[in-house]
Amino acid sequence: MQKLKNKGIIFANTLWFIHNFKLPLIEELIHKNFEIEIIYLRLGPPISIKNKKLTKDIKIYNFYEYLLFSFKRYLFKKKTKKSFLFSFTIGPIILSLIPIFNKSDKFATLEGLGRVFSSRKIFYRFLKRILEIVYKIIFHKFYKGIFVLNYSDYAFLLEKRLVEISKLHIIPGTGIDSNIFNPENLYKKRLEMDLIDKNKKIISKIDSFFISYIGRISIEKGFYRFLAAIIYLLNDKKYSSLKFQIVAPKNDISKIEKDLKKFFSNNLVLNEYVENPIKYYANSKIIVLPTTYGEGLSRVALEAGMLGIPIVAAQNRGLSSLFMDGILGETTSDLEPYGISRLIIKVLNNYEKYSDLPKSVFENLASKYDNKVSANSVIDVLSKHLD
Repeated sequence: MQKLKNKGIIFANTLWFIHNFKLPLIEELIHKNFEIEIIYLRLGPPISIKNKKLTKDIKIYNFYEYLLFSFKRYLFKKKTKKSFLFSFTIGPIILSLIPIFNKSDKFATLEGLGRVFSSRKIFYRFLKRILEIVYKIIFHKFYKGIFVLNYSDYAFLLEKRLVEISKLHIIPGTGIDSNIFNPENLYKKRLEMDLIDKNKKIISKIDSFFISYIGRISIEKGFYRFLAAIIYLLNDKKYSSLKFQIVAPKNDISKIEKDLKKFFSNNLVLNEYVENPIKYYANSKIIVLPTTYGEGLSRVALEAGMLGIPIVAAQNRGLSSLFMDGILGETTSDLEPYGISRLIIKVLNNYEKYSDLPKSVFENLASKYDNKVSANSVIDVLSKHLD
């Protein structure tokens, strides 16, 4: 009798999150002969046609469809495969306790501790206490393994006794395609966009490049701190010719207040985020990351870092390891906008020092954070439990 395949269930808040951050893991699981099902609570932002094609043979359900499907399977007593359930974020982790998932070995990735664990607002501080109790019960009693993206989160979970150390694992982010995000590709893209002189390695028209913010338009991401920091610089005659760029999701752009849009000009432009953002990295000389809440591992920092673009950032638990690994740039513990302004000036005044990523550093980053490395580090843990 033919042995049934192992089955994996990927469960997240949005289908958008799975398509944008978990496809490399899913593809590697399929390559290793796993049958994959996807469950989501809502669609989230639009999904590209390319990603739809990549998952055309995978069973995809919204949560309520999956409940109905599981009920029918139970009624007809169909034989089920040995499976694991991989949950992301608070909602799916809590919903993973319903009986339809009882036969699955449960795992979760905390992509970051987020605003619940890092906000100083009274509501979130109250919610944090409740969530700590819930996580402690769920992770100790029902879960086989918990993954985090940085050692600060690893330490936090141990300090709060939310997870036993034998169940806790670190994975290198959500995975980055080092065949795309590398200094050579950045150089080629800048040549293609006629931003550099092909006969020189050093950027020949550096004043035409942007200082860029790439991310959500939100308080937690530090968007308004970024605005304040650059307005301070633009109001100084010495830096009034600098050019700034905001790259944000379409949905966020549509919600920008009318009075705020009046600030956009030749010195401050707004662009819509696209699936392959390398053109925005190519026209940037600095990437600014003023995020202050508990990120797991900043994808923008990793992409920019592997391309070799210097980063100016507020200190964040999801960034520290990348700077230790050698990405270019500076961080500040000064959360006032002046802290960001000061670092932008420092990097600009010493740009050659910050704009040449050594080959050994890129190779080190790729060996730790590439798609396959990230996916296989997860699969190795899953396989030990399913064998």
